[in-house]
Amino acid sequence: MASIVAPVLFIQCLLSILLTTTLAAPINITRETFRTCRPGNWVGIPSDCCPPKVIKGPIVDFCPQYDAAKPLRVRKALQCLSGHELKTYTRKLERGYALMRALPDSDPRSFKRQNAIHCAYGTASFIQDGSTNLTIDIHLNWHFLPWHRMFVYFHEKILQKLLGDPEFSLHFWNFDNSVTAKPRHGSHGCYKAGHFVPPMYNEPSKATFEANRSFMAFEPNRAVDLAFDLSQWSPVLGPPTFPNNTVEEQTRMNREIMHRSMITLGNTTSFIGKPYRVGDAQILIPAAGAGTIEMLPHNTLHAYIGGWMMQPGTAPIDPIFYPFHANMERLWSVWRKLGYGNDDPTDPDWLDATFLFWDENAVMRRVKTRDFVDLNALGYRYEEVNDASWIFFDNSTSPVRNYRSRVVFLSMLPDQEAHQMSFMQNPKILAGY
Repeated sequence: MASIVAPVLFIQCLLSILLTTTLAAPINITRETFRTCRPGNWVGIPSDCCPPKVIKGPIVDFCPQYDAAKPLRVRKALQCLSGHELKTYTRKLERGYALMRALPDSDPRSFKRQNAIHCAYGTASFIQDGSTNLTIDIHLNWHFLPWHRMFVYFHEKILQKLLGDPEFSLHFWNFDNSVTAKPRHGSHGCYKAGHFVPPMYNEPSKATFEANRSFMAFEPNRAVDLAFDLSQWSPVLGPPTFPNNTVEEQTRMNREIMHRSMITLGNTTSFIGKPYRVGDAQILIPAAGAGTIEMLPHNTLHAYIGGWMMQPGTAPIDPIFYPFHANMERLWSVWRKLGYGNDDPTDPDWLDATFLFWDENAVMRRVKTRDFVDLNALGYRYEEVNDASWIFFDNSTSPVRNYRSRVVFLSMLPDQEAHQMSFMQNPKILAGY
C-alpha cells in the first residue's frame, strides 16, 4: 500500500500545478505581489516589513517529498521531554537559533527575515494582484491554519539545514492539555499536563528566551489562561489586570474553552474560518471571519503571553511562537479525526490558494494549500497526548466567566466599537457560547 501512496501523491501534486479552472479565484501570491508590497498596519499600528520587491532566481513549485520507506518524524510534547532527550533537544534548538540569528538580514532564512514574512502576510502589506486597495491577510479567514502550517514547516526545515540534521523535529507546546492522566495500556504518548509555559522558553540564558512578555508568562506554576478576557487589552491603555485563578479553576476553564472551540462550535465552516478569495475585501472583524480555534485559544493565548506575541507584525520575534503554532496545527489534525463531519473544505479556492516561502536553501517555493493538508505526505506526525481531557469535558453547567472571551480582539479595533457592542449583545451569538 505504501508503495502506491507516493506515486499517487506525486501525480496529484503535478495535476494541482498544471490544471487550472476559470471558475476558481483562489488567493495567489506572485512576483507582482512582492513588487507591489507596501507598508501595512494592524489595528492602526503601522508596520514596514516588506520583503525585497524583486525575487531573485526561479520560483520552484513545492511538492511533498513522501518517502514511504522511512518512518515519520515525531514532533513531541515539550512537557514530557526529560533527561538526556531534553538536554539534547535543548542544545540543538539553542544552536539552531544561534545560527539562525547569526545569518545576515539579506538571507531570507534569518530569524529577522522570518518574522518579516509573517509580518508582511499578516499586516495587509500585500495587495491582490491587479488591485490598488484589496489588501491580503492570512488571519481571520480560512487561510489561517494552512498558512501557519506552511510557515512552521519551513522554519523547521531551515533549522534542520543549519543544524545539518534532517531528522530534527520542532516539538510542540501542548498548552491545551490541563490534566495529567495515566497512559492507556500500551500507549507511548505523553499524558502529562502541558498548560504551563515550557521552562526552556523562560530561562534567560537560553536562545529560546524572550523578555518581552507579560509577567504572567514567567510564573512557572501558573497555568496559562485560554479564557483570557481580551476586552481588557488596549494598545493605548496597556496591559490589563490578570485574574488570579487557582490551577484548579484555570484547568476547568481551559478544558471548557477547548471543548467548545473544537467540538461544540467546531463544524467545518466555523472551525476553518470564512472563505477569502480574489476580489474579497480583507476581513477586519474577528467575529466575522476567524475560525473558532483561531479566536480561542489562539488569540487569547497570544494576548496572555503579551509582548511581541500581541501583534502579527512582531509575534515570531518570540521563539515560543513556533511550538505554540506547532500545537495549533496539531489541533487541526485532531479536529479532523473527531468525526462529526469534520472535513476540510473541498472548494478549489481554498485548496489552490498559493503562497510564496523561502525554503531551507533560500530558494523561493510556490506552495498550495492542497500540499499541506496531509501530514504524512510532509513526513511527520505528532506524539499522542491527553486530548481526552477536553474532548470528554462536560460543560453543560459551566459558565466560564460567562465565556467573556467572546469579545475576541474586537476591543482592539477602535473603529469597530458599535459592531463590538452589537456582537456582545446578540443573543444568537451569546447562546452559542
